[in-house]
Amino acid sequence: MSRAPSVRLAIGLAAVAAIWGAALPALLRCRGVARHVARMEERGVNPAAMYYTELERLPLRPAWLERRVRLWP
Repeated sequence: MSRAPSVRLAIGLAAVAAIWGAALPALLRCRGVARHVARMEERGVNPAAMYYTELERLPLRPAWLERRVRLWP
């Protein structure tokens, strides 16, 4: 028996609200995440508005890996 689309929509919205309103704020209180947010704010980066250009560049692949791995022929 399938549920009406409006019921499914209400369940989906309730799930999103629960994650957004309870799970994510609880995650911010975890030690590691709170430390990361504090470090970013000390550097003047707003973690809520962070772009990939504000992150440090990842290291390039080592030469031995470039020789071994062929990404595209």
